[in-house]
Amino acid sequence: MRKSFRLCFALFLMLGACSSTKEPSAQQAAVRQWNDARSAVLVGLAGDQYQNANFEKSRSTIDQALRLSPENPTARLLSAKLYIEAGSLEAAERELMVASQSDSTAAESQYLMGVVYQRWQQPQRALECYQHACDKSPAELAYVMAKAEMLVAMGRRDEALTMLQAKVAYFEHSGEIRDEVGLLLVQEGRYPEAIEMLCRAGILAPDDLTIREHLAMAQFYGKRFAESAELLSALLASGKCDHRPDLQITLGECQLQTARPDEAVQSFQQASETMPGSTGVWLGLARAELELNNFKRAEFAVRRCLALDDAGSQAHLLMGYVMLRQNRLDDAYASFVRASQLDQNDTVPICMIGLTLNRLGRSHDAAACYQRALKLNPGDNMASQLLARIDVQN
Repeated sequence: MRKSFRLCFALFLMLGACSSTKEPSAQQAAVRQWNDARSAVLVGLAGDQYQNANFEKSRSTIDQALRLSPENPTARLLSAKLYIEAGSLEAAERELMVASQSDSTAAESQYLMGVVYQRWQQPQRALECYQHACDKSPAELAYVMAKAEMLVAMGRRDEALTMLQAKVAYFEHSGEIRDEVGLLLVQEGRYPEAIEMLCRAGILAPDDLTIREHLAMAQFYGKRFAESAELLSALLASGKCDHRPDLQITLGECQLQTARPDEAVQSFQQASETMPGSTGVWLGLARAELELNNFKRAEFAVRRCLALDDAGSQAHLLMGYVMLRQNRLDDAYASFVRASQLDQNDTVPICMIGLTLNRLGRSHDAAACYQRALKLNPGDNMASQLLARIDVQN
């Protein structure tokens, strides 16, 4: 009897277990469907708030969505983004682990996981996540760019460049990828290729001022000064870059290189108004004034530079030029000597010391300076020519 009772009780438990795992009722299914629909609406609202950088409201909205539908992967993904914005990387990682279980969000989850690992300064793990994101969604440019940037950060620039160059044709309408390729080519000193690539990027994204700036700088480094000056002038005239003294300085350098010192003076003066503490501004202005034979203004600019940094050899060298042009030979000699002391491997100050000594009638000492320069740099043309003149005179 007792055995029969135990058997009946076991059957009862089994039936109870079976009933507990049965499909939800129609009413329960309807409630869940309704909650999922409300959750989706809230996720959309939270997404708009996120795009508008209203992160606090977006967090409140996405939390409501998750209470209604805890398994919503899109909600988990947006929640992770909000945690990343707030710097709560551990919480973001937890959300991404849940979201990554869904095929619909797997690629973006891997990408955001890469962002988390990158902020944790775990470059190898970040790179692996970016690679997984690229594998799952190869048509998503953001994932490709993230992988390339991670490779560059890890010192694997050549690998990044090769990868991006192979993707350029695939993303045929993207100026962004061409811009990145152009920047990497500039870093490698391959200026003609960089200019060509950045020109293509500019055609695809004509309103992107950043790409135009990168092109102007590539032209500058590639010694295409006239083209660079034209583009820099247009950028500064656009009204969106007038706060950029660095572009004004570069424009001034281009104007100097294209024999337009009067325009260079204006560019350097404008730069000095917003960057008075830059030695480069005052050196550029001094060179431009010197080209115009405005010796007093050139001297003033050099002295401003020296007041900021008396240990710069180029400033003392330029002061020597200013003195020499005014035939103030003793002052020129002192400036050139100081420049040589500050940079003992530069042969230019040594040659200028020799030139000054020769004008002072000390040709023997001048020849010794030129020989010293040639000892440092046997291929120095300036030293060779100046020494040859002394030999001819003798």
